[in-house]
Amino acid sequence: MSTSPTIGLDINHPRRKQLERKLIEYRARLDFLKPPESQMDTICKIAVLEKLLDDNGVITHALSQELFQKYGELFNPTLFDNACNTIIDYCDTGGQNIWGGTGLE
Repeated sequence: MSTSPTIGLDINHPRRKQLERKLIEYRARLDFLKPPESQMDTICKIAVLEKLLDDNGVITHALSQELFQKYGELFNPTLFDNACNTIIDYCDTGGQNIWGGTGLE
């Protein structure tokens, strides 16, 4: 049996404060007047980053299942994968491999 991919973040990670500020930015992007499906990219990035900062790690499969339970067919696995890859790149390189977006402060 294979294990689910994980994203880890040590409590002393040098980009932790930047990621905390990024989470604030992502939360500010949400527009509660718009339907979730039109904001799923941001919803997924918030979920991944919240879990990462709260638990110092994310078991991606488990989180994707939680989001599917919450959003049902509105959940988009492709956008979830993109969110995971974005957060991984922020942790590893500070966002050097991400095109577009606002990056890390």
